Amino acid sequence: MELPAAAQLEETGLIPGLSARAEYLFSIDEIPYFMVRSAEGDPALKLAEEENQETFQEDGSGKFSFQGPAYFRIMQPEYQAFAAITAVQLFRWKESRKFCGCCGSRTEDSRTERALVCTKCGHTEYPKICPAVIVAVTDGDRLLMSRYKGRAYRGYALIAGFVEIGETFEETVRREVMEEVGLKVKNIRYYKSQPWAFTDTEMIGFFAELDGDDAIRLQEDELSEAGWYRRDEIPEDVSSISVGSEMKMAFKHQRI
Repeated sequence: MELPAAAQLEETGLIPGLSARAEYLFSIDEIPYFMVRSAEGDPALKLAEEENQETFQEDGSGKFSFQGPAYFRIMQPEYQAFAAITAVQLFRWKESRKFCGCCGSRTEDSRTERALVCTKCGHTEYPKICPAVIVAVTDGDRLLMSRYKGRAYRGYALIAGFVEIGETFEETVRREVMEEVGLKVKNIRYYKSQPWAFTDTEMIGFFAELDGDDAIRLQEDELSEAGWYRRDEIPEDVSSISVGSEMKMAFKHQRI
């Protein structure tokens, strides 16, 4: 499945006046991507209501189907999945900032940057981006992995959490690991970062080593389980959409 080209979608009549309503978002390899807000009376809205889903794409048969944001975790090609979920993030932000948080007046797009500006007091709002750390905690040949409690994602995950006001990333690493599994860490090393539009997040990846006792004390309202796994026990993960998956595979195959 792929995202539809504007010309393909316009031919269907699902979104009347598509060209005039399209908002430019960004370009990938010089290919422009646009967002179109649905409006009352659009045939596309009727299709969405019938399928009870949120976003659309071509399904390979020449027809269009709606998919929720979670689909973009597995969609191929991955660069289009990235484009789609980034568009969803921008849409959520715009929908939640129609009015100024200072004076209540309408906001409008800035003409000079990606921002929304109050039409009365000039207050400027930028896209919502929440910094968070994701941590691969190691102990020799073992990696700490966990499973979330009450979330749709059921696979193994690394410890992760949002940065608090006044914290450095390294302090967040220590706090999150202690809160979720009751462990101390040392030798915290930056790996890489990744935009994660599913939760309006910028993920900052770190590796850290266990410091002392390896007994896990689980934060049960966040996690359903956590444990230590040797390299050969870590399941293969071919997905490259998540920096967490990349970090697990880097440790498993001794690339780090």
